[in-house]
Amino acid sequence: MSRTGVSVQTIAAFDIALWDLKARSANVSIGKLLGVYRNSVPCYNTSGGYLNASTAEVLANVDSSLNKGLGGIKLKVGQPDLQRDLDRIAAVRKHVGSGVPMMVDVNQQWDYSRALRAGHVLDEFNLIWLEEPLSAYDYVGHARLGDQIVTPIATGEMLSSVAECSELISHNSVTFLQPDAPRVGGITPFLKIATLADLKRLKLAPHFVMEIHIHLACAYPHEAWVEHIEWLEPAFNERLEIKDGQMGLPNSAGLGFTLSERAREWCVASERIQSHQPK
Repeated sequence: MSRTGVSVQTIAAFDIALWDLKARSANVSIGKLLGVYRNSVPCYNTSGGYLNASTAEVLANVDSSLNKGLGGIKLKVGQPDLQRDLDRIAAVRKHVGSGVPMMVDVNQQWDYSRALRAGHVLDEFNLIWLEEPLSAYDYVGHARLGDQIVTPIATGEMLSSVAECSELISHNSVTFLQPDAPRVGGITPFLKIATLADLKRLKLAPHFVMEIHIHLACAYPHEAWVEHIEWLEPAFNERLEIKDGQMGLPNSAGLGFTLSERAREWCVASERIQSHQPK
C-alpha cells in the first residue's frame, strides 16, 4: 500500500473517527483529550480573496469577514502579471490599515526568480506569511527564499505523509508549517508532525477542515492559526464560535459536531460496525 496519496487519506477518515470516539468515551473534546495550551486561536478567512474576484469584490468580502469577527485576511495571488497581484495586495492593506493581519497565498504558481522579486516587494506590507510561493516539494527553494526575504514562509498543505513534512522541517523551509490532518493520514500522523515542528519551535497553521484543526491548534505549544473555510458547515448542526479574531475550542465531546439532515441526504450507502464484547 502507498504511504502517501489517496490510500493515506482513506485511512485518515477512520483515524479521525476513532479519535472522535475515544474523546466521546472520555466525555471531553479532542483538544482537551490531547491537552490544550489555550481555548482559542487566531483565525483568518480565505474564501473571500480568490483570483476570480475583482478588487472591489475582495474589499467587500474583507469587510464581511472582519464584521463576522475573523482575525485575518488571506489573498490569493499568481496572476500572469505580477503587478496586478501587488496592486490588489496594496489596495487591501490600505483598506484595512496596518493593524489587520494579512497573508498571501501563491498556490505554487511562482518560480524562484519571481518569488524572490515579489518577496522583496511584499516585505513592505508586513504580512503574517507568504504561502506556497514555490512547488510544494521544493524544500531547498523555500529555505533559500526564506533566507532572502523578511516575510515568513508558510507551506505544507499539499504534502501527504509525515516523511514529506519532516523534509520541510529538516531543511528549515518554513516558519509556519501547514499540515492537513485528512491529507497526511489523520490525527495520529498529524501529532507526529506537530512533535517534529515543536522541536524546531515552528509556528502552525493547519490547512482547511477547521472543524478538526481547531482542536489540534489549541493543543500545539507555540503560535497557531486556523483557516476559516465555511464549505463544510452545511454538513453539521453546530457552528464554531468566532469572536474578536479568535476561533473557540468546542466544549462538546469529541470533535463537537453532529451530522445535519442535509449531510444524511448526501449519504449514498451506510454500514453499521458493532464491537465484539468479550465472553
